[in-house]
Amino acid sequence: MQILEIVIAVFGAGGLASLGVVVKAAQSKKESFNKARAQHITDLERWRKEAQEALRQMQEVADYWRRVAADFEHQLRALGVTPQTTAVKPDED
Repeated sequence: MQILEIVIAVFGAGGLASLGVVVKAAQSKKESFNKARAQHITDLERWRKEAQEALRQMQEVADYWRRVAADFEHQLRALGVTPQTTAVKPDED
């Protein structure tokens, strides 16, 4: 009871109402921040999934052309032609 009496003496009835408004404003700001953070996390998840899908599609295209090149190389070798290439093997670390 002593703390309540001190708070009432310091703030009075109007001061307590003002204190309540300040507390509600702080809570509202925190809720807004949490909502924005949740939206940001959702956006990051969506962007990650989109990037993974784009990478998968690019890998499929690269695999297709790799198989086409291997087929052509096999056909040339079967006909006795040694294929010449300008491809450079990447450094292996």
